[in-house]
Amino acid sequence: MPSPNWNSLACSAALYACVLSVHAQAPAVPVVSKPTSAATARPAAPATEIEDIDLLVDALTCRVPDARYAALMQQLRRERPEDFAQAYRQYSSPPMDLYRLQNPISAWGNTADTVLISANRVTMAVVGGLDEVTNKLESALEKSSDSPLSAALDDQHALVIFEASQPGLEGSVLVGCEYRMEGVSLLDDPDDAWRRQPAPSAPKPHTP
Repeated sequence: MPSPNWNSLACSAALYACVLSVHAQAPAVPVVSKPTSAATARPAAPATEIEDIDLLVDALTCRVPDARYAALMQQLRRERPEDFAQAYRQYSSPPMDLYRLQNPISAWGNTADTVLISANRVTMAVVGGLDEVTNKLESALEKSSDSPLSAALDDQHALVIFEASQPGLEGSVLVGCEYRMEGVSLLDDPDDAWRRQPAPSAPKPHTP
């Protein structure tokens, strides 16, 4: 099965100009959306303030602190046991776990009841076209300067938005956050570490 086109949406902290681009093995086909008005982005809130916000909204809007990121899935399962106890569906290209929420959640100006977790992305599947979802996102960014939507993005966090192509997600757009934390995969459960085979050790040099 061919890899889907993955489009990333990079937002400048000083100017909310959203640029869509494809970054997969396929040739890049950039699609530029209309620029929105300028606004000043507020830095990410400290951990004590983030505790008062829904953790799933934090994850979707790039506001999970580095110290909490490695244990994000365990925390989501504790906070939302009925939503994250079991993956509703799993995909292999690319690897993603799909979860159905009992109640829809809103982030980036859109609402959805389906969340997908990949190794380094937390996204929600919004029913609609790319232009429609992007327009709602831009409108939310333009109107909000105090919510998680206005959190500053940096080298370790990127807002992503792309059309879904996996079976069962046709007609949906995935929007959320990419976390660039080296050595951490959201698909790895620390409780399953004992199941993994240890890496083979390098052979010792032969001595006569």
